[in-house]
Amino acid sequence: MVAAIGHGEAIAWAGWPAVDVAVVDAADERRSGDQFPGVAVVRRVRESTAAAARRPLIVVVTGHSLHDGLRHRMAKAEADLFFSRNEIDSVGTLVDVLLHPENWRRQVPPPGELPSLGIARADVERLIEYVESEGLAGVLGPESPVRPDPRSRRWLRHRRAMAKAAGIEPVNITTGNRPMEWEAPSIRQLSRVWQWAARVRRPGPR
Repeated sequence: MVAAIGHGEAIAWAGWPAVDVAVVDAADERRSGDQFPGVAVVRRVRESTAAAARRPLIVVVTGHSLHDGLRHRMAKAEADLFFSRNEIDSVGTLVDVLLHPENWRRQVPPPGELPSLGIARADVERLIEYVESEGLAGVLGPESPVRPDPRSRRWLRHRRAMAKAAGIEPVNITTGNRPMEWEAPSIRQLSRVWQWAARVRRPGPR
């Protein structure tokens, strides 16, 4: 065991080139922004070991294995194995995965269906980075209050910047068609992309 550290420490940690296997918890539901910080950890491991002689095995364990946005992001980040929590049901199972990964076929499954949100060729991570750096997570979340100064030009600036950074195409989120009169994705569209990619799904009322 080299280290047992939280997501923030893992992203800043310089010891990844000496690691053979990384077990990553994908989610942190307490976060107000991106609730899947495990994606940034996987990306950090890959970036920091790109020139290393060996490629660390990255095993993702999550309680959100059916979340399409998470699966999309983990596949792009190049995680090796992807398990729901109930699949790793004992210490013995985890040890077997780590020592004999060749016996397990739990690669990141593709999303069930990429939604019509203008992101077929987009870099979703760039959108997430922009939202967090600009402090927009509270505005784009489903629980957010009314957007302040909705007609302000700063929102047009944000819409253009997010579209440019991530390569998001404007679409009508009801029909999936490109709206001829829009020059940038709507806040509603960007909010849907953010929630799809970065937020844990909450169970609806029964």
